[in-house]
Amino acid sequence: MSDTDIQVVSNSWAGIQRVAATPKPPEFFRGREGYAPEFFGDANRVELPWMGDAISMDDIAKLEDGSFELKYQHFSTVQCISRRVPLYSACNIDGSKSKNVPRHDTWNYDGRIKKEYQMLREAYGPEQDKKFSRGHMTRRQDPNWGSLVAAQRANIDTFFATNACPQWQPFNDGLWGDLEDYILGNAQGDDKRISVFTGPILRSDDPERFGIQIPRDFWKVVAFISEATGELSAIAYLMSQATYLDSGVARDLEDFETSQRPLAFIEAETGLKFESLEGRDVLDGVDIAFVQPIRRYADTKLPA
Repeated sequence: MSDTDIQVVSNSWAGIQRVAATPKPPEFFRGREGYAPEFFGDANRVELPWMGDAISMDDIAKLEDGSFELKYQHFSTVQCISRRVPLYSACNIDGSKSKNVPRHDTWNYDGRIKKEYQMLREAYGPEQDKKFSRGHMTRRQDPNWGSLVAAQRANIDTFFATNACPQWQPFNDGLWGDLEDYILGNAQGDDKRISVFTGPILRSDDPERFGIQIPRDFWKVVAFISEATGELSAIAYLMSQATYLDSGVARDLEDFETSQRPLAFIEAETGLKFESLEGRDVLDGVDIAFVQPIRRYADTKLPA
């Protein structure tokens, strides 16, 4: 790829970011196995969520073979056509094999689906222009484990349009990531393994900026084998950027309400169904409207 095929599109708080104009071809992804349902062993399989009647399959981008799972290194995503963002991402994390690799700041389009189903410009750009960050759904660091080659490949894979949603610039920094690290510390054994599902709640009344509807809320579901019980467990979170979208002002991350919610609430809001995690939610059985505010990661309710 030549230098003329890459455009500098923003000089944001995260540094200079570039977008490659030409999508990566399907052969680029050869060998990517994506999210692994058997990550915790066959007895504790956690399948990708299935899409309920509220989600139109005509609005889901499909690969040439008719499938819809976009497989990357240690994670997968599913792309919404009308909103041009991922419906969700799903990532396996092995904390014991984590590798630190340099940040990769060239964003790419995935050539396995149509480029017009993806977005890397429009609402994205410098904060001073009131534009948004390309917020990773699967965090850049999360799939960077295993061999150094695998970690480097995973790092690059997180910089695809199919793994990004518009977020206020500092939104996905700090607490959102600390919650994953906190649960990693409470996962069973030396492996410290978790599987993380993340995505936006796509509502018809989401506000429009720069011609793009911006999600008010984002969710995260974390599955893990509990250190306390030895059982497969799940925790669900919601984080909102509605204060910033509705007022145009946010003082700090406390304006981005973070809460632990019942998994049933996330399912009801997204139209997704986490069948493998039925009965595994830490808040299983509580009222669907229950809210546990999270101001620091230790506020999380863990398995007893």
